Amino acid sequence: MKRVTPLLNVQDVEASLAFWRDILGFEVVRTFDWEGRLAWAEIASGEARLMLNGRGGDPAGRMARERYTDVVLCFSVDDVHGLVRDLRAKGLQVADPEAQEYGLDEIVLRDPDGYDLAISSPSVARV
Repeated sequence: MKRVTPLLNVQDVEASLAFWRDILGFEVVRTFDWEGRLAWAEIASGEARLMLNGRGGDPAGRMARERYTDVVLCFSVDDVHGLVRDLRAKGLQVADPEAQEYGLDEIVLRDPDGYDLAISSPSVARV
């Protein structure tokens, strides 16, 4: 195996792209239209890749649950504190990174379909 690319079933691929591309900075690699509507997109940022698939799933159920259940997408960045500043400048409400006992500073976001994203960098206390 060379790589794993998670596929997220989303309600609206365009709305999901507004978050993943416009807020988090992912680039669109490929898309697929079905009956005149965007039905699927592969996106990438550095070595991270995802597929957004317009099949819906249960976003209401994902939004209603507590964090860190089912699937959590974990992303590593160079500076989570800088990322938080960038996200806030784009209008996203983001909590300050929390120092984890395993040596990472981390934030947890939810995408529009209720998927958890844990984004971390080495703890500034340990650098």
